[in-house]
Amino acid sequence: MRLSKASVDRVVSAFEDLELGDPRRAERVRQTVRKMAADPKATLPEAMASDAALEGAYRLMNSSRIASDALVEAHARVTALRAKTTGTVLVIHDTTTFEFRHADPEQVGYLNTGKPGFLAHYSLVVARKTRQPLGIGHLEPMFRAKKPAARRPGGAKSRKRSGSETARNDERESLRWSQGFADTSTLLEGCDVIHVADREGDNYELLGRAVQRSERFVVRARLLERGVYAMDGAKDSLENVAETCRGVLRRQVTLSTRAAKPTKQWSKAHPPRAERTAELEFAATRVVLSRPRYQSTELPTTVELNVVRVFEPSPPPDTDPVQWLLYTTEPIATAENVANVVDVYRTRWLIEECNKALKTGCRYEQHQFESRDALLTLLALTLPIACELLWLRASAREHPDRPASDVLTPVQIEILNALGSRKLPPKPTAHDALWAVAALGGHIKNNGEPGWLVLHRGMVKLAAYEQGWLAALAAAHKAPRRTARLSISR
Repeated sequence: MRLSKASVDRVVSAFEDLELGDPRRAERVRQTVRKMAADPKATLPEAMASDAALEGAYRLMNSSRIASDALVEAHARVTALRAKTTGTVLVIHDTTTFEFRHADPEQVGYLNTGKPGFLAHYSLVVARKTRQPLGIGHLEPMFRAKKPAARRPGGAKSRKRSGSETARNDERESLRWSQGFADTSTLLEGCDVIHVADREGDNYELLGRAVQRSERFVVRARLLERGVYAMDGAKDSLENVAETCRGVLRRQVTLSTRAAKPTKQWSKAHPPRAERTAELEFAATRVVLSRPRYQSTELPTTVELNVVRVFEPSPPPDTDPVQWLLYTTEPIATAENVANVVDVYRTRWLIEECNKALKTGCRYEQHQFESRDALLTLLALTLPIACELLWLRASAREHPDRPASDVLTPVQIEILNALGSRKLPPKPTAHDALWAVAALGGHIKNNGEPGWLVLHRGMVKLAAYEQGWLAALAAAHKAPRRTARLSISR
């Protein structure tokens, strides 16, 4: 999706107070980001447009004097300023993977698949009321030096580490969750903050430290067999205690299509499904968690938390029923309270969309840099662009009546009117523009809201049309007047 001048200016403002020891370096960052943001899907040579700008961008990416941490911190400070004027903000935490098949694993590490690449744990700050992405508050890249061991068919599984062994490892990856909560809470001090995390965040260390720091959160439970104490003192599994709760409201929800995952582990956690409408019931209770024996004594002995259960009481035959169990510090006294907890957790899809904006909208994994430092610098520059793409797409959905000029340039709107299969009305809105671009990418209206891939295909086609359109205008402008008159008279 090509960005308007207003959007590009917002992206560049993420590096407004950047300090790199030399004002010229900071200005080079802003110039490079401005060109990248103007056309996020473009390769670096395409985006820079001149040899001098491209050489400067390459020097920037490979400079030892520019730390990616400084770029992320500058972006985070601007994010905090935006959050202070927004009201309640949600901080959505997630870990994503980036694969670089062209790169040396000695530089970028290994993924679980054995392919070269690294993991990035980051925190997306979102305005609760408008769901507007405000920026990134925390980024922690993780590089695995060892390739996962291949398992022969029928071979024995490697021994799984015990909880006590894992807890003694000061470099364990699970620490990223608690660190992300702590860093963004410090960054957003003075703001009303609710942290949101998926099942990977379900560990006693995260929950205990968050309670110690009086942080508000909604975290999806993963360990359904974990022993907990109900309010009557009886001990049972979390799932059994939750199932005894009486539902307080029902809601119909459209479940989107989910494709099969590449690994058995992911397919088990997120089984494929077809799009359907489900009637869900919400219930809530309160439980007490006890600190595992192997956990640090610095953590509280027990943690008392609210639990919200979202379940499908009557799923269709041969269909996996929906069930979420959510730990939360938010109130659950009324049906409205319980619904608010569920709605907070449902905003988690925004960070999944941000991952797609990085990988598809900005094509981050397609860039051919090979060094770790260059890829991290590029990631730090790309994150604000992905946030802006996400905001424009969310804005077209949440605020469909905004003018189309907030999303597309005047020339692009003119081209869609002339060449697009889905014509725009006289005063097109952002929603009209989004769907017109999607139609270029092959989107069928009956398929619902367009996704990143179809939007990307539409923008590629629109960009090609735009180049031809501008070339034709330039040729017509250069043509002799006599020829032009003859052409018109015909």
